Formats: sequence, C-alpha cells, structure tokens
Amino acid sequence: MNLRFIKHRLRKSEDGATAIEFAILVMPFMMLLMGIFEIGAMLLVNYSMDDGIADAARMIRTGQVDKKGITAAQFKEIACSKMHLVSDCTGKLYIDVRKFKDFASVNLPPALDEDGNLTGSVTKPSYKTGKPMDVVVVRAYYKWKFVTPLIGQFLANMGGNQRLLTTGAAFRNEPYGDS
Repeated sequence: MNLRFIKHRLRKSEDGATAIEFAILVMPFMMLLMGIFEIGAMLLVNYSMDDGIADAARMIRTGQVDKKGITAAQFKEIACSKMHLVSDCTGKLYIDVRKFKDFASVNLPPALDEDGNLTGSVTKPSYKTGKPMDVVVVRAYYKWKFVTPLIGQFLANMGGNQRLLTTGAAFRNEPYGDS
C-alpha cells in the first residue's frame, strides 16, 4: 500500500516541473545568446578594422607617409588609433604593406597555412609603401579569441579557439611627387 501510494503521488505531482524545465533550457539559451553577442562584437571589430585601414591607407596613397618618413611601427600606431574597437594592437594586430608594379602582378601570400597557423607574411610583415603611381596593397590581421564555448568550434580558423579577422585596401598611389 505504501509503494502504491508513492507511485500515485509521483505520477500526479507536477510541482517544480517548470523549474526543472527552466534549469534544462537556461544553459543552451544563455550560450546561444552569448554567441550572438560575441559574433556581433567580432563583426563590429572587423568593420572597425575596415574603416581604420581605409583611413590609414589613404595616408600612403596621398604620399603623407613617404613625405613624413613614417616608419612601420608609426604606421601601425596610426592605423590602430583609427580602429576604435580593436582592443590589443600590440600583440594581436599585424599590418602588411606591399608594393607591386601593376594590379596584374599582385600576388599575395596566404595568411594561414592549411593547419590554421600564421604564415611568415603575417608574423614578419612587409612595409613597402612604394612611390608615386605604384600599386600598393595594405592588409591587416587581428586574432580574435572566442569566449563563448562551442562557437569557436564552428567559426575558428586558427588553433586555440581563435579566428583571424582580415581586411585590406588595394590602390594606386597618387602622383604626389610632382607637387
């Protein structure tokens, strides 16, 4: 009789069912919400990089970098100051500037190898701003570390739960030497 009473009582009781359902669903929901916010933040940082590199590259295109003798480190500082949402420019931001004879000869080395490791073109970037009428390509790379669990498994293209964000600008320098 006692066992029968307990079975009957358990079958009919629904007290706390909502709390148990909430406990089961709250973690996946919070992870999804955090993932959405993190992907949005990553896209905002990438947009900030686009804008910052476009502004900094304009200095190369118009000859300001050449006339003022701006070094690679100074150019990186200038570009970083224009990337308002990039938090760590010293260790995570790489800027590569290369000059070419014309647009047809542009041949850029890849930033990542097949295993997701940075290549030499990123870790040892070039800084050749060119002269008037040269074709120049400015590329920037930023290592984004995912915080949200599982998101990095789907979006990381590097080891250590990271994604390499990239942006660039390709242009022909203006004839600034004549003025």
